[in-house]
Amino acid sequence: MGWFGRKKSAGHGEHGVTLVALAQRALAERGLETTVEVPPGEQPRLVGTDGRLFLLDNLAMQVHGAAPAEQVQIVGEHFDRMVQASREPAVTELGADELRDRIRLRILAEDGSGPADPTDLSYARPFAPGLVLGLCVDYPTMVSTISASSLPNLALGIDELFAIGQLNTDDEPVDGNAEIAPGVFVVEGESLFTASKAVNLPALFGAAPFGTVFAVPHRHLLLAAPIRDAESITAVQTLGGMLLQVLGDAGQGLPGGPLSPLLFFSRGGEVSAVSGFDEETGAMRIEVDERFREALEQAAATNP
Repeated sequence: MGWFGRKKSAGHGEHGVTLVALAQRALAERGLETTVEVPPGEQPRLVGTDGRLFLLDNLAMQVHGAAPAEQVQIVGEHFDRMVQASREPAVTELGADELRDRIRLRILAEDGSGPADPTDLSYARPFAPGLVLGLCVDYPTMVSTISASSLPNLALGIDELFAIGQLNTDDEPVDGNAEIAPGVFVVEGESLFTASKAVNLPALFGAAPFGTVFAVPHRHLLLAAPIRDAESITAVQTLGGMLLQVLGDAGQGLPGGPLSPLLFFSRGGEVSAVSGFDEETGAMRIEVDERFREALEQAAATNP
């Protein structure tokens, strides 16, 4: 996966009818009859006779640009995984040891749940402006976000779930962790928890006593610039440019949906936003608050 992200076709575009038809046929072949539903202002989706809802946005990204035969294969494999996922035990059925193995901590957009994702995240813990920390169960064929209503019936308490979930997310593999410009790092991976590694930045980049500026535009990507010396402000500016490029190249969608378009500053367990957008021009601006200014000044003072 390149750090620029995978482009998504506009809506369902020229392949829209084909994708809906492929999905409906694939589900029928697996014993799931569906009807097509097109909510006002939204993309087509399928509704099963059992009431299950099948959204196609992520599938549209997977088949975009693929040859017809490859599309058929991708759609079939997608629903094979979905059918298998429906056979996985509910999170409330998992024992303590299995839950410890599968629990993951994940950064989620604070306003990410809605009609299409009714998960109750009222238990989520704040992480950064617009972002919260939720809990997920990583099954072999899917990732399931834990709902608040499930917590009283789980084999582990919420504090232990958050603690072990953090450790497991730290251990998630990444496909790349590289310094692609002086002081600027890109961490990317197929794992849904790649961006969530921002919760424990020292695990990736080592100790950063002056803090780290980072961005998490989507779940598969983390951009970071540890504050080390007087040149760090240049690294932060480069980081901002990279973030804008990711957001711009994504077209109408980011893999798995957007997390945040902002730059954040993390130091001593506190995270704040250090960028914003001009209301008139839409241009990004770096916002140096008191914490961030102090970190930059302290880093600059360490230079020989």
